[in-house]
Amino acid sequence: MREMRNRLHSIFSLAALIVLAACAPTAAAPPPATPVPARPTLSGAAPSPTASARPHSTLPEPSPTPAEQNYTPICSPLEGESLADLTSPDLLKNPFQPPRPGDDGGHFGVDFAYWTAADGSAMLGLPVRAALDATIAAVVEERMPYGNMLILETSIEQLPPAWRAALPFQGYDLSAPLQPPLSLTCPDYDFTPPSGALSIYTLYAHLQNRPAFRVGDSVACGEEIGRVGSTGKSVNAHLHFESRIGPSGVTFSSLAHYDTSASVEEMRNYCLWRLSGAFQAFDPLLLLELPAAP
Repeated sequence: MREMRNRLHSIFSLAALIVLAACAPTAAAPPPATPVPARPTLSGAAPSPTASARPHSTLPEPSPTPAEQNYTPICSPLEGESLADLTSPDLLKNPFQPPRPGDDGGHFGVDFAYWTAADGSAMLGLPVRAALDATIAAVVEERMPYGNMLILETSIEQLPPAWRAALPFQGYDLSAPLQPPLSLTCPDYDFTPPSGALSIYTLYAHLQNRPAFRVGDSVACGEEIGRVGSTGKSVNAHLHFESRIGPSGVTFSSLAHYDTSASVEEMRNYCLWRLSGAFQAFDPLLLLELPAAP
């Protein structure tokens, strides 16, 4: 009997333990860790790359900007004088005055001069600089009427689109017949444009010395190309500056007229440049008043 009571007591004790264990609360899980805020980056700074960073983009490169296309800037042709200074009456002594077609009168360019500078010195010897990036199209040594002279060619592709629209390219016709001379004896032109492209030609005349260049040389905007002189048909030191539109790729071995020593080729080149209409003069101030940078 006692043995039976002891066995029943053991069974009731075990059952009580099982019930207590089932009713005991489950241990609480540890609270989640508070996320650490990301470190802010400086404006414009990229975050550090991670192992899951995407590969480099294969998108095409952006279109080049005008500066990347190597458009020419525009520079003052006179050292120490800004582009804005060139329109001042202190410098612009003889403006552009085009004659009727085929006539060699008027004034095809502009003359820059000052008879005395602030320090009392004349303009003689003042450095002359290329107004545009260009290629040398003519080097002339002491021939009438231009004296020592350079012609530089700048192709239309070197000009920013806004400049092309501002200059009189639309009024030029490559297929137009050449204008016969009206006031000057000229040899037959016998001229065929070497290409269908257009260029701007700039002329720098009455230079002090023969320019130290050869046809085909390249010059940069602002590069010194000579010094102000009074050679050729000139009575005072000044820079005679012309700008014309004409067919690309034309070069001149020499230009001369009004001189019994001028050869047939020199006179033909002179008349072709001045009178034929193949190289149409326009006011150089239209060029020099363009924005200084493309």
